[in-house]
Amino acid sequence: MTSRIDRILAWMMLSAQSLIIFTGALVRLTGSGLGCPTWPRCTADSVTPQGELTMHSAIEFGNRLLGVSLGVLGVVTILVLLRRFRTRRDLVWFAVGLTAIVPVQAVIGGVTVLTGLNPWVVAGHFVPSAVAVVVSVLFVRRTYDSGGPSRPVGTRTGRALAWTAFALTWAVVLLGVLVTGAGPHAGDELSARNGLDTLLMARLHAAPVWALVAVTIAMVILAQRAVRRGHPHARTLRRPAIAFALVVLAQGLLGYVQFFTGVPEVLVALHIIGVCSVLAAVGWLVDAHYQRPPQGDGPAAPSDGGDIREPAPAAT
Repeated sequence: MTSRIDRILAWMMLSAQSLIIFTGALVRLTGSGLGCPTWPRCTADSVTPQGELTMHSAIEFGNRLLGVSLGVLGVVTILVLLRRFRTRRDLVWFAVGLTAIVPVQAVIGGVTVLTGLNPWVVAGHFVPSAVAVVVSVLFVRRTYDSGGPSRPVGTRTGRALAWTAFALTWAVVLLGVLVTGAGPHAGDELSARNGLDTLLMARLHAAPVWALVAVTIAMVILAQRAVRRGHPHARTLRRPAIAFALVVLAQGLLGYVQFFTGVPEVLVALHIIGVCSVLAAVGWLVDAHYQRPPQGDGPAAPSDGGDIREPAPAAT
């Protein structure tokens, strides 16, 4: 059994991993990428900004502090979960993996600063944080189950669509990173861009978006049909499908609005929040198709790898 504090720490990890993506975006959108012009110190002589505190230095230094806080949160989470190492090693390893990303990101962030915000390094700096959001969702979900073996639920078609949505989501995200690298928000007015054609990259970015919309609609239709037919776990699988559909549609609409309005900073910031939401939702969507026995009394995982059947209602 996991405790309330275990779940709180897992939710805090998910929130912090998402927040650091947002603050990293603020660094770029406000031109604060070189607010601390060197690394690992902020200036040549100090780890903190020196002289008059400017908006740029405050935002960049704040982002660095958040990274340190995320590392501390990870260490605390590991220490709290170690008492369950014999029974819930999966939770400990999730915490270790998420914490290990922090120093990796710190080094990549340092290289980003030392290379004058090279757009390719900046792109590489985003990807580990995006992965961490998805892993954090899996971590949160594990704190609500017994840690037993996963078993597929629903239909093969539903699982195939979920994995297709997962792959398309990453295609959209990675192409979106390249669009950003070609666009106007470099993080500093003197920083170089990646040299790719912005309009071409935006169109390439839109192609998997429309494919993702089509797959998402198919998933919702399939999930709704399963509910009507009374399939096991149909309602459980419909919830993440609908949630994913809503965030994908909202994110797609926001993307088009920001493109046709000249990518204003406010809309780009909202789009980044949307990215975190889509990543979290697709992690939930896929993991929902592979359920584990719940904590306490619940249906046992079948040995044949089929659905975890819901218990029949008691006779009256």
